[in-house]
Amino acid sequence: MKKIKVAISSFGNIGQAILKTHLDHVSKFGSDNDINIVGIIRRNATGKNKGVPKGIPVVSDVNDLKAKPDVILCAGPSGHVQKDVKKFLSQGICTVDCYDSHAKILKCREETGKIAAKNRAVSIMSTGWDPGFDSIQRALFNQLSPLGDTLTTFGPGRSMGHTTEVKDIKGVKDAVSLTLPGSKPGTQKRKVYVVADKSEQKRIAKEIINHPYFIKDLTTVKFVPKIAKYDTDKHQGHLINYGKKVKVEITLAGSNPIMTANTMYAAARAAFRTRASKKFGCFTVVEVAPLDFVQGATAEERLQKIKY
Repeated sequence: MKKIKVAISSFGNIGQAILKTHLDHVSKFGSDNDINIVGIIRRNATGKNKGVPKGIPVVSDVNDLKAKPDVILCAGPSGHVQKDVKKFLSQGICTVDCYDSHAKILKCREETGKIAAKNRAVSIMSTGWDPGFDSIQRALFNQLSPLGDTLTTFGPGRSMGHTTEVKDIKGVKDAVSLTLPGSKPGTQKRKVYVVADKSEQKRIAKEIINHPYFIKDLTTVKFVPKIAKYDTDKHQGHLINYGKKVKVEITLAGSNPIMTANTMYAAARAAFRTRASKKFGCFTVVEVAPLDFVQGATAEERLQKIKY
């Protein structure tokens, strides 16, 4: 079985979770695991690389890796990750990301698709748990209950994307953004805890409330000395669809970084297989066959794995 050569770009919460997912796969499947991590790419390659096995090189440039990756899992935050994706695609390397700016996905898909197609590569975008896994569920809900409306309620839990956006605001020393279910299905509210100097707090609170990530939700900002007591890696989402004589519900809950990492890891297989079929471009998860995400050398083996 040919192993898929994968690199991790960015080594924050998601990058570290991807490595953990890989090591767990190796622990379970051993040499039968179909993915090989050939390197980690990060700006500070000589910094603390806690938990990285000695056999996995850490570099600041993909060209410094001895083995060229088939796929790079781009684990940077949404505000920065598209730059990385386009750079790797321009070198003819397939990518997977967890871009979560819902309203911008289709536009990014179009822009990224042109670069991917030009370089005969594949980009699978927005592969987290939402967008991503839940996006697939919404498509299936529409199949089973086409006359019903699907509503997604998030929380309680920590939103990594929202937290990153707050941390990027000038003057913010530390922060966490929690998502809580709203007063009715399909709505949510935000509770943001921030560490900042008192002289900066009024401006920071205003920037958060008016930020595109927060402006549509009821958002409260609280300034605290430390965020540790408010922080969590847990998150969840609840999808419902009440159609004509049909009721569908699904709840997803767990570690936010791990759920995201698991979907990205699986998407490396899908990107590799899509390119092998000479279908180049940028795709969201709903455009890719679910079986392409499953481990297994042949379609028959994968069908057996999902206990068809």
